[in-house]
Amino acid sequence: MSSTMLIEELATRGLAYELLSHEHTERAADEAEALEISPDDVAKTIVLVGDPGRARVVVPASERIDLRKVRETLGAGKEMRLATEDELAADFPMFELGAVPPFGGPEGDRVVVDPRIAERESVVFEAGSHGQSLRMRSADLLAVTRAETADICHD
Repeated sequence: MSSTMLIEELATRGLAYELLSHEHTERAADEAEALEISPDDVAKTIVLVGDPGRARVVVPASERIDLRKVRETLGAGKEMRLATEDELAADFPMFELGAVPPFGGPEGDRVVVDPRIAERESVVFEAGSHGQSLRMRSADLLAVTRAETADICHD
């Protein structure tokens, strides 16, 4: 169901994509390994909650986010933190727990994409499940999410 929702949104916008099936994975680095691609080509979406509301931040599987940089980018206070499993389950019931993609589901999330993803030709990310991923042009991902780009990776 979850990948169908994303595919419909992309089709409505006329955006090209490739649906990739793979073994069940829990981490973006494992997703890259299952698909036999570099972790630099796989994006992980991290959901944060705090002062400015909910945000999805997108970084390469090979990197870690820097919450200080994210807070500065979002203009958030110290309350900006990782969403809990209960919050993810309540806010994103259409996706498997821990497989929230950069778009789809509830509207209004602020999306920040690290330049390491934004500058790539294409990117792979979970399609709302732990066994399916989507590959699409990074420029199209930025367009569909209306994302801002900022260096949000740990140095």
